Amino acid sequence: MAVAHVLVILTLLGDGQLSAAFVNTDSQAACEQRSAAIAAVLERGGAEVQQMRCVPSELRFTRFSHADAATAPRNAYRVTLGETVLALEPMPDVAQCEAAARSAQTPAGSSGFCVTSTQQLTQ
Repeated sequence: MAVAHVLVILTLLGDGQLSAAFVNTDSQAACEQRSAAIAAVLERGGAEVQQMRCVPSELRFTRFSHADAATAPRNAYRVTLGETVLALEPMPDVAQCEAAARSAQTPAGSSGFCVTSTQQLTQ
């Protein structure tokens, strides 16, 4: 049975802030296929991709909309990301995320990031 995967894309915005985009897929193979297609688009667009990886996860996100990306409200999250770990904690803003991150425990083999995203967690 295929395990759902989330493609996590972290890009650097012009102001130095990390932006996160999340793509829900049904399997590792589907995630890798989407990753290759999206990576090509981002490369052509000159995006500063910091990380792009497929992670097994049942988390679900609202769809990313290119049309609304520039004007949509941005949500702040503390993201924990590893080979098999994806966790999100909604935060009031990036400054409070960074303050909380200084004392947060991150699982071994994972990294923590303060990001903004136009997407929301749906579950």
